[in-house]
Amino acid sequence: MLGFDKRDLFLTFNFFVVNVRDKYLGSRLGSIWAIANPLIMLGIFTFVFGFVYKSRLPGAETTLSYVTWLISGYGPWLAISESIVAGSMAVVGASGLVKNLAFKTEILPFASVAMGLVPLAVSLIFLTILLIVDGNTPTWHIIWAPLVICLQFFFVAALGLWLSAVTVFIRDVSFVLPNLLMVLMFATPVFYPIDMMPSLVQRLSEFNPLYIIVEGYRQPLIHHASPKAWALAYVAFLSLVIFYAGLKAFRRVKGNFEGVL
Repeated sequence: MLGFDKRDLFLTFNFFVVNVRDKYLGSRLGSIWAIANPLIMLGIFTFVFGFVYKSRLPGAETTLSYVTWLISGYGPWLAISESIVAGSMAVVGASGLVKNLAFKTEILPFASVAMGLVPLAVSLIFLTILLIVDGNTPTWHIIWAPLVICLQFFFVAALGLWLSAVTVFIRDVSFVLPNLLMVLMFATPVFYPIDMMPSLVQRLSEFNPLYIIVEGYRQPLIHHASPKAWALAYVAFLSLVIFYAGLKAFRRVKGNFEGVL
């Protein structure tokens, strides 16, 4: 499919394992940090907003309700931002492999983007435990979660194809991305409800794929409702267009990678 075969799938998985291992190479705990880092961050959020500030959502009966609502959005965002940053550096970070081995270099962004699945899994497990403790046990609507996870990976992988290729020629992208993601995080209703935004911005946010993905988790996990089908279809179509165009562009320029890396 699209020029990929079963061997590329296994190679992508192997690159993913190597990426996770190499990221924490030299530390005593090694890959355990991949789980510990998001867990520590989520624990801090729970303590600060649930037990110090005791923030509440309008109409909520417990302080944990805001924490669960916040984590249901921030957890996926944390995964998205890590995936995008890792995807942008996929080719540059593997320059030795690109110059010395013959393989489909377009699988590198997929392996790097998959690193975001680790903090996402940690966040969802942590969130599920909090929901049970808060008495807001997940319902059958949780079956939407795997679909949203696949959609999130597809969307970020599509962006990763473009960013990884551009970063080879414009290294400044790796420095701009963290700041841009910070701006996008506060521009997207992650830490606050969409009702707090001006009406015009609310309507525009309905077409923000990042907001749609976040709501794809919040609706089934927090509100026990199905996400909007048209919104998920919109993100799927947008991802398909970006992915297909990005794959063609990547394959067009990858022959120039060795001379720049």
